[in-house]
Amino acid sequence: MAEALNFTGATIVGLVYDTGVVLAGEKRVALGNYLLSKTGKKVFKVLDNIGIASAGLLADMQAISKILAAELKLYELTNKRSPSIKSAAKLLSNILYSRKYFPFLTTIIIGGIDNTGAHLFSLDPVGSLIEDKYVTLGSGAELSLSILEAEYHEKLSKQEAHELAYKSVKIACGRDVMSGDGIDILIIDNQGVEEIFRPLKSI
Repeated sequence: MAEALNFTGATIVGLVYDTGVVLAGEKRVALGNYLLSKTGKKVFKVLDNIGIASAGLLADMQAISKILAAELKLYELTNKRSPSIKSAAKLLSNILYSRKYFPFLTTIIIGGIDNTGAHLFSLDPVGSLIEDKYVTLGSGAELSLSILEAEYHEKLSKQEAHELAYKSVKIACGRDVMSGDGIDILIIDNQGVEEIFRPLKSI
């Protein structure tokens, strides 16, 4: 599975800042040495307070975003309340490991904000669940992580977190041939959700 994920390529980033979460991912869709698309979407809003970023097979990313959104809406209707970010992450973990859907060839970052604050989790294709303050996944993750390790701190402002997420993905796009063609950014805080596309400036 790891070989399949590296074969398709991607760089995604998630980080928690003082009042919210930022998710970011580049737009290149590559299969081996072949560039399939420059407009792939790897960052998705699934609820007004929850988003995901995915690295792996594009079809699996799209399917997961739709399945998770539907399941979370069902949760809201059944329980008469929105799920916590941890509950949403556990539900996604169950989806990834479910015999009904398994296997999805993708790794995922899920993040959002609830009444306990901002939370971020990473998941592998078999549903392993890890909470952290920042994470990067995909073929460009090592490059991206070098920036996050050096510059991340928990008191980042919204604008600082936005710029750090952008910078960390942009650096990966400069050296990872499977990453590139612009960056989608999703910002979630108590003011709502903001979706932004930023082109790659000179690296």
